[in-house]
Amino acid sequence: MSEQENRLARQVARVMLFEQAARYLGGHEALAAALGIQVRSLRAKFSADRGVSDADLRVAAAAMDARVEEIAAKAAKIREMIA
Repeated sequence: MSEQENRLARQVARVMLFEQAARYLGGHEALAAALGIQVRSLRAKFSADRGVSDADLRVAAAAMDARVEEIAAKAAKIREMIA
């Protein structure tokens, strides 16, 4: 693979991970809120007009971590109810 192809493949992978983060967080609105941007600006990132930065991915991962903690806490409450 050429250098340009590697760069393109990496950009595509970043956008795909970013899209998955949006899905796990509950949609584009939730990811945009976590990033502190408008949904319109988020769409520009998905279309690769602006690209997905390392900072964007860090914020998305942190938002997912927070969501995981919320889900784990709810799961613990459910287990308490049936114990």
